[in-house]
Amino acid sequence: MSRSASLALALRRRGYLVSRWLPRAWLFTFVSALVPGPFAALVFSGFLQDQRLPVVVGVLLLLMLALSPLIARLDRSRVRLLGKDTIADPHVPTDRRGLGRAAFRLREAATWREVAYVVVTVPLGWVGAAAQILTLWSALLLVTLPSRFVGSDNVWAENPAGSVLGFLAALVGFPTLGYVHGLLAEAQAALARALLAPRSAELRRQVQRLTASRTRLVRSFEGDLRRIERDLHDGVQQKLVTLAIALGSAELDAGDLARTGVDVGRLRDHLGRAHDLAEAALEDLRSTVRAIHPRVLADHGLTAAVHELTSRMPVPVALESTVEDRFDAEIELCAYFVVSEALTNVARHSQARTARVVLARDGGVLVVRVHDDGIGGAGTGSGTGSGTGLVGLRERAEAAQGSLTVSSPAGGPTTVALLLPARAPLAAPPAVAHPVTQPAVTEVA
Repeated sequence: MSRSASLALALRRRGYLVSRWLPRAWLFTFVSALVPGPFAALVFSGFLQDQRLPVVVGVLLLLMLALSPLIARLDRSRVRLLGKDTIADPHVPTDRRGLGRAAFRLREAATWREVAYVVVTVPLGWVGAAAQILTLWSALLLVTLPSRFVGSDNVWAENPAGSVLGFLAALVGFPTLGYVHGLLAEAQAALARALLAPRSAELRRQVQRLTASRTRLVRSFEGDLRRIERDLHDGVQQKLVTLAIALGSAELDAGDLARTGVDVGRLRDHLGRAHDLAEAALEDLRSTVRAIHPRVLADHGLTAAVHELTSRMPVPVALESTVEDRFDAEIELCAYFVVSEALTNVARHSQARTARVVLARDGGVLVVRVHDDGIGGAGTGSGTGSGTGLVGLRERAEAAQGSLTVSSPAGGPTTVALLLPARAPLAAPPAVAHPVTQPAVTEVA
């Protein structure tokens, strides 16, 4: 049994006739013969009178041309039957309907290539239909002829030479037709790839359109995050601060009442618990706001935001930064969250004693490295990066047109390296005095 990965490879091997690719090739050519089959049946039969035949053939031809987009869409997917990848759709997406959509499609070169594909595949379909008929005839002859030699209808006695030649033709023709089906299927798949696949210019337009769409979505998403952060900071957080102040004042008033001899012990206990809960909720809210979009990142840039992040870490973290420029908001946010997730993994999983974060610019590339001296094993279920966090970071880096690599042998150390395009911001942020000074650098082995 052939283990080829595609029909094209199976045709080059001796086991093709007993492989799974032979019935696939037969099925492919059978479906291809269904499209032009009515033409062959009408043209080569006497069912219709001569004066009606051109009219009916013309109507069927127009019907096929009208259905060419549907036929092309089917054949883009049908090549998977031969072990090939689905052919990409070259058409530009549109939300138009009705006549507007039809007029838009008629102006596309891809539509006319689909029409050409349908026209060219008609003779291939005829050949495929003939191969289907000959295959069926050969199979029937091979099955029935031996029985006719010994039955009442003794064809051997009537025409021994013709019987032998017919049997030999079927015996040789049946495996030969198997290769014919394979070659016809490969020829039509190559034709589909040539006429139905997007051209380089169309691919470039699709890439540009998808890039622009992704950029718009990312910026819209970041805008929504900033709006949520602003609402939480200016709304809920202010109310919690006011609540904490009010509870503190109530505790002071309860103390004044206690000095007058009134028993307010239980009241003070309740107020104390409420005050503690308000403080805890306020701290949780501040952590949430920082996680959504850190204010210091928007106001002061990447270095200041990472410095604030490292200062809260339970593991000593040294920060080396030569970055003073501001970058596109998407780039800064991606770098910040990679550092945040990497340091979180250091604190939770690595058992590291120290860590180091490096921010540098190398020409048009922003380089971010997070290094720790922990036990290693990132992404393997133990050690730094356990879980799916690093997978999400890699996807975020790719969305920002960057790359992320992880070096984490068992036993450590672990290094997470992020490379991003050093794109300048669309609008320069207001100049703000830098609020931090860099800590002394501690080299980590």
